[in-house]
Amino acid sequence: MQSVLQNWVMELPLREQGTMLTCVRGCDLEPKLWISTGVAYSAGRRLTAFIRWAFMVPADEREVDSQEGAFMMSTPPHPFKPSEFGHLPEHWYAHAMHALEVIAYRCPDETIARQAYLMYAEMVHNLHLQPETKEQMIYRLSEDRLKSGTVVS
Repeated sequence: MQSVLQNWVMELPLREQGTMLTCVRGCDLEPKLWISTGVAYSAGRRLTAFIRWAFMVPADEREVDSQEGAFMMSTPPHPFKPSEFGHLPEHWYAHAMHALEVIAYRCPDETIARQAYLMYAEMVHNLHLQPETKEQMIYRLSEDRLKSGTVVS
């Protein structure tokens, strides 16, 4: 059976998979900035397209990078400036940041993992926080929430 998720993703614990899936839709409040070619571009849209590409299987590989604004892009926004997301909801920012964290620590492709880690670290730094270690992320996403009383609806 085929899946939209890459094989390595399906081997992860469900909360780690879910963390990445929270980014598939992108941010509804991200404005579409039309460039001269008539394509919507923004750093947030480009970041979402990169996150999708990093863990999903494209329905048609030819569409990846076919044009700016494509559903999947193999390169993140460059230069990457988390401050460009300041007008967007923190909720979206946190989902994107944590999806990059899972990709950074779990993606078997070292180049993609490194790109994701650098963006994750910049987003964390932008919030004046410290990055989690891989072990801290795994612990947080695998805790027994019933036992700890932290079940979220």
